[in-house]
Parts: sequence; structure tokens; C-alpha cells
Amino acid sequence: MKKFLSIAALLATLLAATAVSGTAGATEISDASVAKLLRLSGIHDMVSQFPGLLRMRMERARQRDRFTHSQPSMSDEAYRELENTMLDAFKPAGILQAIGNEVRQSVSEEDAGKMLAWYGSALGKRIGKAEQDSSTPEAMRDMATQAHALLADKPRVIYALKLDKLMHMTDMSMRFQVNAAVAMFVAFSIKKNAHRPANLKAFRKRISAGLQRQRPRIRRSVIISTVYTYRNIDMKGLEQYRAFLKTPPALRLNQALMRGMDAGMDQATERMARSVDSLFKQQHLPRS
Repeated sequence: MKKFLSIAALLATLLAATAVSGTAGATEISDASVAKLLRLSGIHDMVSQFPGLLRMRMERARQRDRFTHSQPSMSDEAYRELENTMLDAFKPAGILQAIGNEVRQSVSEEDAGKMLAWYGSALGKRIGKAEQDSSTPEAMRDMATQAHALLADKPRVIYALKLDKLMHMTDMSMRFQVNAAVAMFVAFSIKKNAHRPANLKAFRKRISAGLQRQRPRIRRSVIISTVYTYRNIDMKGLEQYRAFLKTPPALRLNQALMRGMDAGMDQATERMARSVDSLFKQQHLPRS
């Protein structure tokens, strides 16, 4: 599962289809178990990559500003100030804390024990190693060169499609991009209009709709990554992995991760809105 979340972050939510049962009457999950699950699920790596996505979008905005205007709306120094303010609001630790809080409410120590035991099994370790090995820059390049051959492996492509349907990784990739776009929209709306946008919900909906045109491309990337990652694991083992991801504890974890991600991103956006507004007021930076 770690690989899926990591690739989704690089390319751009888990919308689990089952109801979540609470942890009433069960042993409260320990901080150590929460930390392990966040890393093994891949959410830790994915959240850690979000600041890089924001930095890339800020650089694109800066270049576009200079290309389309004879007099840029902000100096390089002002762009750096704005970028640093955004990155400070979206520190991974704060978002991970929100995710961890959701996990604590939804996953028991018994649930965690079952999942950690699976990840510690022989197959779980093979899955983990495959995911780790395919996350290097060299593996990414190899994956790209083998794309057509990987897509020609029909049994594994079918498996990857099933896993994407279960884990909703195409949706995750798109959701990731939407969060970055919303952050940029809020920052530049405050810069231009001196207040946070009132139509944020409508903007999020519009961005989500626009990304639907990219869904086939994003799904193709997810499928290629999945086939490449598990290419050396037999289909019997992969079906056992999928069966594990369908167990109630794993589904409860996935639902908690996504609710926590939404909460963490909303909180970070609110922090950023306050900080960006303060930045322009205190330093008297031009708003338009």
C-alpha cells in the first residue's frame, strides 16, 4: 500500500466504500502503532511530498507572471516570502498529526496488531521491499522505459485495475492535485483581494471537474506503477495482498487516513490564509 500512496503523491481519496465501525470497547491504539501504520500505509511519505508540489506550483506561477507581464506583480523576494509562508502552513508534521488523530478514533490496538503482523509476515516483507525498491529515481526511469511492455501484461493489468478500484488511487492522485490548487488559489486571492475567497467550495468543485479530463492519463500511470512494482511477485501472493487490503481493519485504516487527510489539509489551508494575510499587511507587499 505504501507504493500506491507514494506514486499518487508524485503524480498528483481513498474513498472506502464500507462503513466505519468505531473502537468503542476496544483497546486504544498506542502512539507507536499509529506511527508504524502511517509509515507502512505510505501516507507519511505522501504527505512529506506535498510541500514539494506546492514549491513546484509556486515556481510555475512565478515564471508565468514574468512571461505574461512586462512588470511582474511581485518581486522574487516577495515570491519567496509567500512560498515560505505557504510551506510553513503545510508542514507535514501538522497534517500527519490530524491524520493520526483520525486513526486513533477509528483503529484499535487489536486492529493495528493484525495489520502489523501481516506486514511482518514473509509476504508482507516481500511487498514492502518491492515497494521500496520501485520508489528510487532509477526505478522510476526504468518504469517509464518499460511502460508499453508493462501494459501488455494483461493479467497484471487486470489485477492493477482491481487494486485501483479497491484503493481508489486514481482518485487519490486527483485529490492531491486539487488540494495544491486550492492552496494556491487561497494565497493569491488574499494577495489580490485582501481577503480569503468566499467561493472556495465552488472553486474546489470546479478544479475537481477540470481534472476529470486527466483521469485516463493518471489512471494509466497508476496501472504502470502497480504492474512494475509487483512484477516479481506471483499472482497468488498478490491476491493474498488484495485480500488483506479488503479486511475490516485495513478498510477502517484507509477510511481514517482519508478523513484525517481532509481535516489536515483544511487546517493547513486555514493556517496559510491567516499567515498570508498577515504577511501582506505587516510587510506592505503589493496585493495586485
